[in-house]
Amino acid sequence: MENSPASREATIRQQEPSDRGGGSMTERFQKPTTLATEIARHLREAIIKGELAPGERVNESKLTRDLGLSRSPVREAIRILESEGLLTLEPHRGAHVRPLGDDDLQEIFDVRLMIESHGLRRDPHRITAEVIAPLRVAVEEARAALAANAFEAWHHASLRFHDGLVALADNRQLTRLHEELKISLRRYQISVIGLPGQPERSHAEHEAILDALEHGKLEQGAGLVAAHITNLKEAVLKAMVRTE
Repeated sequence: MENSPASREATIRQQEPSDRGGGSMTERFQKPTTLATEIARHLREAIIKGELAPGERVNESKLTRDLGLSRSPVREAIRILESEGLLTLEPHRGAHVRPLGDDDLQEIFDVRLMIESHGLRRDPHRITAEVIAPLRVAVEEARAALAANAFEAWHHASLRFHDGLVALADNRQLTRLHEELKISLRRYQISVIGLPGQPERSHAEHEAILDALEHGKLEQGAGLVAAHITNLKEAVLKAMVRTE
């Protein structure tokens, strides 16, 4: 089995969980109450997998014809993705896949750092073995996945580790914001897996963060989270160059 960085990335893109059910495209768009949501999921998945490239136009008229639908749900779906930061709408130019610039990336990772380290500083007495347990589970699953060269499984275990850091804050608004940021970054984070040694580096950093938390060294853990987020930003920047 090939295990090059490029093959890892291709495997993740092919196996990235679909938000849609089975059946033909026409069958998937039958429920009137969910048309716009389903179309948005279809387009979001295409953007994340790189089937729609940064800067590429999303043709509303063509989508309407291809799906055999009226313009209204297609237009609403495009607005949903605009609100998520995946599309831009310009007068007389229509909708285009929104590329992330360096400034966008810096802002996103600045916010991620605040969100993912907040729980470590909010109330040290809350960081108990029980609260940390999901992080340990995610790290163990990621370790097993790496050993088996199962990079799809590693990718999702890694995402669960970051979700677990956010959960330490026990703040629904921070969790919601974190989910929004993940949508913006997913198309590039898949490419990160194709960078040589990146999964192994990220996993080692997760292990170090968890070790600090399990030994009650919360300030050290927060510092390790900051370093990890910075390293992720640099990796995403490299991935962005590869996708341009």
